[in-house]
Amino acid sequence: MKRQQFCVLLAALATVAAGVGMVYAARECPTENRIFLEPMSLSPTFSITALGVILSICGTLGVLGAACSTRAALLAYGFTAFVASSVGLFIGLRLLASVNSQSLDIEKACLRSRGPEYLPAGWSKWYENNYEQMATVLSSCRLHDPSAVSLNACLQAGVGSVSDLRQTATSWDLFEWLESHGACSGFCFPGTPLFAGDARSPCFRLFAENVQARGNRLAGLTIGASFAAFLGVCCTACTIFFPWVEAAKVNRVSRDDVGSVHGRRLGVADVRRLLWTGVAHPSFALGCFRCQPSVKHQFQSFL
Repeated sequence: MKRQQFCVLLAALATVAAGVGMVYAARECPTENRIFLEPMSLSPTFSITALGVILSICGTLGVLGAACSTRAALLAYGFTAFVASSVGLFIGLRLLASVNSQSLDIEKACLRSRGPEYLPAGWSKWYENNYEQMATVLSSCRLHDPSAVSLNACLQAGVGSVSDLRQTATSWDLFEWLESHGACSGFCFPGTPLFAGDARSPCFRLFAENVQARGNRLAGLTIGASFAAFLGVCCTACTIFFPWVEAAKVNRVSRDDVGSVHGRRLGVADVRRLLWTGVAHPSFALGCFRCQPSVKHQFQSFL
């Protein structure tokens, strides 16, 4: 196997590994990724999974092309890898920019506002309104059942408004996760715990940290996989076009009957390199009149 084919093989294996890693990362924590990224239209689970599958298939084509020296498989691998790397780079950079800008906007809005009514229009106000809606339902539930300490208790008691809220509220799972993992309540401002505990600190910091961490992890994996696929494109291009370049050099040397493009005489090492690439026939060494005298003697055994 030539060095160019070995390069393609390594890049193809890296592409397969990157594709499998993307599928695993997208499916590793689907619930957490969904509740943090999906409401803000940042959930890339489907696109990352699809891109991971495409990269895995693309890398498999590259392995077959490198192992079997099949030009058609190499061309298919190079084209697919180029398209996949371009799409993956776009998805990764877009996700990276979105999660960081939106999480920072939420933190700034919550820190600068003196109350819920002063929040600017955006995701911070949307999540704060969702919390207030859920807190209102909990207060109404406690009027009917003072022993209910959380929305889950109201749900088990069969309170109709809570059951309807559970089916329609998009932030139920989010606030339940935040209160259980961060000992917080409310979103931008402290409020009544919806599920359990006596926490009085708001949850927006924990929310922004998770959005950034989960989004950056998926974006970094996508960008890394794109670079692995692009490496395969470069290696494939070298494998396909390198023999043509070397053949052009040999033909130019033969026509001009010179030792090299710089005018020096070809030595044994120069001719051996041309023979090793497979683009020069051994008779070239005997027909090169301006090669060094030792070249003809050295390569007579090839004929």
